[in-house]
Amino acid sequence: MADKEVEEIVLVSDNTEGSSSGDDSGFGGGLLPEPVRGVRNCGRPPNFVTKLYELVSNKDTDSIISWVLNQVPGGATSFAIWNEVDFINNVLPLMSKSNNFDSFITQIHNYGFKKVSWDRREYANEWFQEGKPRLLEHIKRRNKKNSSEKEKLENEIKKLESESKEVDDELHAFKADVDNTISSQKKILRAIANTMKSIFDHHRSHKEVVSSENGANGLALVGQQNHETSELGESSFTPSCEILTEEVNTNLQ
Repeated sequence: MADKEVEEIVLVSDNTEGSSSGDDSGFGGGLLPEPVRGVRNCGRPPNFVTKLYELVSNKDTDSIISWVLNQVPGGATSFAIWNEVDFINNVLPLMSKSNNFDSFITQIHNYGFKKVSWDRREYANEWFQEGKPRLLEHIKRRNKKNSSEKEKLENEIKKLESESKEVDDELHAFKADVDNTISSQKKILRAIANTMKSIFDHHRSHKEVVSSENGANGLALVGQQNHETSELGESSFTPSCEILTEEVNTNLQ
């Protein structure tokens, strides 16, 4: 397998389960209390969870692992490992054939426990409560397949979020290009309108000058002015210039 399997804690078998044996003062077989009452066989919780509950509830190991007292009525809802060294050397071997602490932490995570404190090793599960062993049957080991599918979905969501951000950036860039293009076109149209207006004003001014000269020089110059204005296309240019200028100015408003 590509991924290295996490070492699973193997519970130490206890042929005398159901009775307390050994020296009650030491860390031998007498460390574990009597089996938890209130757990029915029809909904028996995992052995790991049961053993953990017994250890946490054992008053003899309160200095190493115990329930965390709180102000909530109904008992504690989390436990803490107070002395990690003693836990590894004296308590963990009661649950496992090895004293691999990392494997223990992996196991409690697999059963839905979460770390609830930053300054100590305190863990909680909504179904792991002091004085309520009947709730243990609701604790199930997390399915590796479901966990893998969850990770795939999370990765897919992250990928979609990244792609969505890229699309948003592209849309913003496209909108900026369109705005710049429209702005440039408006400037060009204004320049064209101003140029046409200038030509029209110049033509009209020239016409007025010629008309004034014709009034002073007689009919001959009037005929010449009519000929010149005819060559310039006065009859077609002037109205067209006025109309086009008005249309451009209207579109720019």
